[in-house]
Amino acid sequence: MWHNALSSHHVEVWATSETEDLLKLLDQKLQSEQTIPQLIISDIGITYSGGTSLLVTELCKWSADNAPELKVLLVNPRQTQIKDVEKRWAIRRGAIDLLPKVSLENLDSAFKAAAQALDIELKPEALSSAISNLKLQQYQPDKGAIKGKSIRQTATQELARKMAMIPLMVMANEPVIDASNDLSPKNTKRQLALDSTVAELNLYNTKVDLSQTGEFTRQLFKADPLLPALMVFEQDKYVGMLSRRRFFECLSRPYALELFTKRPLRVMYEQIPPETMELHGNTSIVMASQLALGRSNDEIYEPVIVRLDADTYSVLDVHDLLLEQSHIHELATQLLREQTQTSMFQTEKMASLGQIVAEVSHDIRNPVSAIYSNTESLLTYIEGVMKILRTYEKEYGTSASIISETLEEVNWDLVRSDLPQVVRSIQSGSKYLRRLVDTLQSLSNMEDHANPEAISLIDCVESSLTILSGRIRNIQIVKNFVELPKITGYSDRLIQVFMNLISNALDAMVDMKSHPDLVIQRDHLFIKEEGSNKQSNVLIDMPLTWQPLVIITSAIANIDNRNWVSVKIADNGMGIPKEIQNRIFDNFFTTKGQEHGNGLGLAICHQIITQQHQGKIVLRSPYLNHKGDVTIGTEFEVLLPIS
Repeated sequence: MWHNALSSHHVEVWATSETEDLLKLLDQKLQSEQTIPQLIISDIGITYSGGTSLLVTELCKWSADNAPELKVLLVNPRQTQIKDVEKRWAIRRGAIDLLPKVSLENLDSAFKAAAQALDIELKPEALSSAISNLKLQQYQPDKGAIKGKSIRQTATQELARKMAMIPLMVMANEPVIDASNDLSPKNTKRQLALDSTVAELNLYNTKVDLSQTGEFTRQLFKADPLLPALMVFEQDKYVGMLSRRRFFECLSRPYALELFTKRPLRVMYEQIPPETMELHGNTSIVMASQLALGRSNDEIYEPVIVRLDADTYSVLDVHDLLLEQSHIHELATQLLREQTQTSMFQTEKMASLGQIVAEVSHDIRNPVSAIYSNTESLLTYIEGVMKILRTYEKEYGTSASIISETLEEVNWDLVRSDLPQVVRSIQSGSKYLRRLVDTLQSLSNMEDHANPEAISLIDCVESSLTILSGRIRNIQIVKNFVELPKITGYSDRLIQVFMNLISNALDAMVDMKSHPDLVIQRDHLFIKEEGSNKQSNVLIDMPLTWQPLVIITSAIANIDNRNWVSVKIADNGMGIPKEIQNRIFDNFFTTKGQEHGNGLGLAICHQIITQQHQGKIVLRSPYLNHKGDVTIGTEFEVLLPIS
């Protein structure tokens, strides 16, 4: 593994045998004036002189006394993590670093430590070759078991092999031939996502022609132990696949070596069942693993052909496919766990917030009700006082100087006309405030009702607008309401639905107003319409001066021979891109930044409408306006059945 990673950088890499004493070997090289290694990569516990000891102390001491330019890099293969105190211990002994057990997870950092000590830049292809070598060590068949050894004997020998002495000598500035094999796959570590495709996996591209002999094919498999299959061609034309398992099954038959190895591969290929699975490169890993596992028992472990384009084919190992599918499953589980935890925190926070809102609204309701009820009496008293003052003015007049001066000082004409208006304004404000408090109380009451109530959707929409009235600034709200029959449901939950839909529309309008470039982009949006024989570009809904607009429409619709109550909430913003419309109702999906919360609130809207009210919620972007014209923007339609 170290040889594959470092030998391609024109450095010589070699290892001592297990029976040699490393210190004696170094003394011999020093006495014979041979080149001393530039770097030694050594296990911290090495078998020598018939016993096991920490040879690193003697090794580092010898290096400091005899070859100060020699660097020692230590590896502890019995630990996956190295503590700081252990690393400090190694550095005090004279080592440059102490690495944990080398694995696929820390292979990159281990090679970087060696490359830094040698003052070289590690090549990506060298790292890929080392990864292939390490995978081969981890997943190769148990040779001891094949020879009939017991599992206990094999495990004991494997443990002894790992504990044995494997110090590596690295000498710089001596060019060697690059021993990398062009037939080896490039196993590079990739960051997979939930929607990753098979084209992103490690694919094999080794080809063989039907005119070549079976012995040549056997050498290809022997040269690359990880190669799962060969792509078979005939005169540069793709024919099919020859898997390692099928090939060696044919060779294991009686007289097969004499029959197939010296003859063209075509003779063997005609004896192999032609069933192969072919997938396109854009097939998701999850779907590909399901299709692969759905094959018959005889084909389930066969490799898969991946077609990248019309004339490009590659081979995918089923083991790699299932391994990456397990990584995706682990990623999905972790993501679901994080989302569930976030949802629990959000639910707990909303429950606490709802309780606080209920308590505060209850405390506010009493003084607001007192103000509202007393404004009626106050207005009656003021009108009575005005009537008395008019009577006094009629009987005694205002010719007295003191009276005329007082009337002029208080601006009696303005007070007499404006005072009733002030009281009526207070009365209107208190009425609005009481309605807002009632809506908050209704919204915060999240308890399940045994029997849903008969409610009006128009009242739910108006309550939502009342709560959001503080955000409706310089945005025109158009209401196209018709009288609707009452439906059976939960008013607080439907208020929440309309609040989320209207709030998203308002956010879209605010975002458009704060980014003039979006308005320009919207005004130049074209929609391609295909005719019978030609295409025409039609400019849709491009006003000279864009103004934010939210349209709320109610109607009665007949769908599937059934009457539904329909409420549409539409805006004239940029709309929702086609590529994300199928995800718009997913949990925690959002097109907003983190400062705007955890999502658009459409997942809970979909749940309330479809599960709790047996209704439908439909997204249209772009949509048809009341004139039947295509309009750029977004429209959500809530459909609830009429009992």
